[in-house]
Amino acid sequence: MRAEELLDAPHVDVPTVPAPVDCMPSLVAAGRTAPVVKVDYYGGTAWAVCDMDLVRTALTDRRLSKDIELTPEWMRVPGVMLGSQPRADVARTMVMSEGPAHARIRRLHARIFTPRNTEEWGARLVTLAETLLAELTGEVNLVEHYTYPLPLGFICEMLGLPAELHPVMRRATDDIIYSPDQAVRTAGVGALAGAVAGWAADPGPLRDGLITGLIADESITLDEVVTWTVGLVMAGYESTASLIAAAILEALRRPPDRRPRTEAEIDRWIEETLRVHPPFPHATWRFATEDVDLGGYLIPRGAPVQINVAAANRCPHADDFDPDAARDHISFGLGHHYCLGAPLARLEARVALSAFLPRFPHARLSGTTEVRWESEWMTRRISVLPVVLDDERYDR
Repeated sequence: MRAEELLDAPHVDVPTVPAPVDCMPSLVAAGRTAPVVKVDYYGGTAWAVCDMDLVRTALTDRRLSKDIELTPEWMRVPGVMLGSQPRADVARTMVMSEGPAHARIRRLHARIFTPRNTEEWGARLVTLAETLLAELTGEVNLVEHYTYPLPLGFICEMLGLPAELHPVMRRATDDIIYSPDQAVRTAGVGALAGAVAGWAADPGPLRDGLITGLIADESITLDEVVTWTVGLVMAGYESTASLIAAAILEALRRPPDRRPRTEAEIDRWIEETLRVHPPFPHATWRFATEDVDLGGYLIPRGAPVQINVAAANRCPHADDFDPDAARDHISFGLGHHYCLGAPLARLEARVALSAFLPRFPHARLSGTTEVRWESEWMTRRISVLPVVLDDERYDR
């Protein structure tokens, strides 16, 4: 079909600036407007694919490339997440590269996320979870005391960062992802990259970990060490923390006898949480290398394209949370860009729930403080998860 015969995707309004709101209703509504929609974004237009069948096609269509060099000039805005990526001649990231460059970066990262490493990490995660839970009592914001400290502490240990640097990581990533102020986001990127660059130049303050391992590999440049470490920090705990918080929220919305107990039940619970509450409601950017016919809709050459994961996961109209329904989701992507850290994210969530639920079997949501979300169209998390903990401790 010729381009002029294809449908023009309708415009929709979705929140593209971080704010203390839940973006989910807008993203789901966008998906029910049309299979492909357009969104105004920083003075330009982006296309978002919403229908699950079309999403699966888009995720594996090589004409929708993730090569950062294809980024249109109008999107290279300081403080915008994509604009925070380095230039291709500085260092490419795994999520914004294709071809041999992507294959090389993915191969080097795959040496980290091996089944053996994941199994060994499980024991350390259990210890971290038990340590955090032992300090909890009364009514707490579980986000600040458990769902964030657990994956943040773990990723910092993986990287080799001492404990005193954990708050630095948290502040920087919060600024980069959730500040509505572009200047603050830009400064956060600079602060995080600058800190990593300092450690790469002088690794003396570091313990043995991923950063020292990257530095020791002569095939990896210092710019790549910085860029990849920043990416591991951003993806390595922010999305997992969001997943853990949402999974616990769904558990506390139910009476104790309807909460997951066995390992199989917890695994199904996590998969349903990934479907209903994807931490990244849209996937990272793609760019059309030519005019693309996607389900009868035109995505013109050069167009920036998003995958509306939130809408696709609920297609068609499966909004209810039902772990026994075994519904598919694409929260970790599909194809050659499938999330390499998916097994680790699942492990962290499994450990978090397996430790929390039996230790506080009668925990409940606060009756006086509300659950609060913050989000924009690419990121979504619970900022306040107020939980009243019971006094009945887990009998070891």
